[in-house]
Amino acid sequence: MRNEKRIRNGFTLVELLVVIAIIAVLVGLLIPAVQAAREAARRMQCSNQVRQMGLAIHNYHSAFRVLPRALWFETPPQSFNGRPWSVAILPFMEQQALYDEFDLDLVAVDQISPRNVAVIQSVVTGYVCPSTPESADTRRYTFDSSSMGLPFTATDIAPIDYCPTTGVNGEYMLHAGIDGSIEREGALQVVSEVFGGGQDGNFAGILDGHSHTFILGERTGGPTVYSAGRIDGVATANLVGVNGGGWGDLVNGEHWFQGSQRSGLSWPPEDGPCAINCTNARGFGFHSFHVGGSYFLLADGSVNLFTESIEPYLFASMITRRGHEPPKPE
Repeated sequence: MRNEKRIRNGFTLVELLVVIAIIAVLVGLLIPAVQAAREAARRMQCSNQVRQMGLAIHNYHSAFRVLPRALWFETPPQSFNGRPWSVAILPFMEQQALYDEFDLDLVAVDQISPRNVAVIQSVVTGYVCPSTPESADTRRYTFDSSSMGLPFTATDIAPIDYCPTTGVNGEYMLHAGIDGSIEREGALQVVSEVFGGGQDGNFAGILDGHSHTFILGERTGGPTVYSAGRIDGVATANLVGVNGGGWGDLVNGEHWFQGSQRSGLSWPPEDGPCAINCTNARGFGFHSFHVGGSYFLLADGSVNLFTESIEPYLFASMITRRGHEPPKPE
């Protein structure tokens, strides 16, 4: 009888397990790389959006010789009217059609102008940071002014992940070690008897230097308040309706900064030295989902990522437009 060798056409179980293990290791190495690449792309898109807002603000200034108001709001005996900066720059953000639908003679609240509320319910892609986890449609926001003594609401507003650097609160000046007598206003002005202020700003009034003065920064919008990297249910419940989370929300532009504790937002809120990514509560923090920092627009039109470790002195001096802060002593 002739001996024949049997030809083996498959893997043994051990070989198969080895191949599976190698594939698992490769996938494990690949997934973080893919995620990092995607986040890098999202960061670039976010940076470009902030740059487009800067271009829109510069074009607005060229057209009207003033900067858009961070917030404008008037009450009787004049009228109930007003709007934030984000409405004013729509024509310069390639959103002329949306702007034309907005009735400039009426404030955007349910009780007075449902038509305007319908406008600000439209999602403006350029106002939404792509790194924010939830979609814009799941982050709709309701403005409620009852805590301010006004009977107005605006429901289901589309979110915005950016807001002006309106000014520095006195408490943050203390954390920054800056003399409280220094001018504390930011580049974009609040024009309102209710919120204070009555004068339009312009680039000529930015005396600290355009490359050393913020115009706006990232602050995660929508109804949810984040604190120290997590959802803060207590703060969310207490700030419902007044956190300025929508692009047509009146109080989005009223962001006088006082900082928060690095451990997050306590309740009642406590000011502190942290400026970036500790909380997105209005008046207490700038916030994004970029690792390590948030993007800010400077008055010269440039966009930079400022890190979470920024010193309070530097941050406060970058907000004020004419503080003339002296060099920090060593």
